[in-house]
Amino acid sequence: MSESTVWLHEGLSSYEQVRKGYEAGLLDDIFGPLGALVSPGDRVVLKPNLVKEGHLLASEEWEQVITNPVVVECALREVLKALKGRGSVVIADAPQADADWLEIMRRTGLENVAEKWGRHYGVPVSCVDLREEYWIARNGVVVSAHKQFGDPLGYVSVDLGSSNSEYFDKPVKNYYGADYDTAETRRYHNETSNVYVFSRTVLSADVFINLPKMKTHKLAGMTGSLKNIVGACIVKNSLPHHTLGGPLEGGDQFAEESGRTNAEGFLKKMGGKLLSYKKPFFGYPIAIAKKWIGKSLGMGGSVVRNGSWYGNDTIWRAVVDLNKVLLYADAEGNMHKVPQRKYYAVIDGVVAGEGSGPLAPDRKETGVLFAGNNPVALDAAQAWLMGFDYRSIPSIVHGLEARGYGLFSGDYRDIALAGGSPGRTGMLAELDARSSFGFRPHFGWAGHVELVPGDQPSPGREG
Repeated sequence: MSESTVWLHEGLSSYEQVRKGYEAGLLDDIFGPLGALVSPGDRVVLKPNLVKEGHLLASEEWEQVITNPVVVECALREVLKALKGRGSVVIADAPQADADWLEIMRRTGLENVAEKWGRHYGVPVSCVDLREEYWIARNGVVVSAHKQFGDPLGYVSVDLGSSNSEYFDKPVKNYYGADYDTAETRRYHNETSNVYVFSRTVLSADVFINLPKMKTHKLAGMTGSLKNIVGACIVKNSLPHHTLGGPLEGGDQFAEESGRTNAEGFLKKMGGKLLSYKKPFFGYPIAIAKKWIGKSLGMGGSVVRNGSWYGNDTIWRAVVDLNKVLLYADAEGNMHKVPQRKYYAVIDGVVAGEGSGPLAPDRKETGVLFAGNNPVALDAAQAWLMGFDYRSIPSIVHGLEARGYGLFSGDYRDIALAGGSPGRTGMLAELDARSSFGFRPHFGWAGHVELVPGDQPSPGREG
């Protein structure tokens, strides 16, 4: 398969139809390439998107939030057949720090799937929560942190330095990671180092199978193949999410400067010093205070904060960097000039998510699976399918021209959709937006990312 070709399968009305289609050999265009990619004796990692056990505002909903277990099961069965009784498989992810792994396993049944098919094919299959900590949060405030086993092989620090990281041209500011300890993020990302703490299980794999969920994302515009690798970065403060402050002070936390944003920024810095301890004594009072102060600051409404807008100039750099690490780093964290593992991805868009992704998206039934062996091409195809202009998704634009370690050898004009209906088959640069699914973006991206009907974006480092 060419790295420029993305295979699309349409008309999947349910996940039960996906299972039946796989068993009948009707999805060989999607899952079939795994048979040629995997060899007996390989160590294989399957990486679904298991970010949270349910929708942030409707916890009983989850199909538009995480990768469906049927998609994981089909990929797993194809891998196990190819291993021919020799090798190992790990289904792994590092969900959001306050996600309930046991509830994710209960809802998806992935541990049962792993045990059933591993026993059937005589190959060990395990489900691993890669996180080193599990957080308890109240009202969006971390009140306590609990150590857990995490990656059984441990973690690897990979330093891209200053020349091979996408942070090369960004002045070191107040990077904000997953929590309030900005000093920790600064230790990982500074004038000389750009370090990511990565899963050793992932970097020990011979074959990496990426299984993202097709949905919008408040920080990155969309979640796809590139963004899904965030779940292999274990220490989340080694992954800058945004930069504190507004545009006038070199930040992208807010879209504008105002009395509200200045007050909110100040409170976050002050409260963060206490919350970095992750102790209930500090956390619970601040969580209560946030509930009341937040009303006057517009928290919970359609207000851009914490980098949730198209002007986020921080997160895409980490996303592109992490994909370099995934492809080019060995199990000891050393970077090489050639890829260190085989790669393939199947994107779950049967039930997708639009609007307030990644944790509170609305359900959008598009009935598609699409697959390929290049994350940049896959994301470009996903952007078009969603009705988004790739030029406004920074991780795609810069992924096409990644610094130091290439992620894609061609340009946008080389990328093609294959196997779909006439309106969705052909070179992306020649397809009309009217044949896309027209996703509604996150409000922080609305009016900026949508393709105009009839528009055919040309290649170029824009947006």
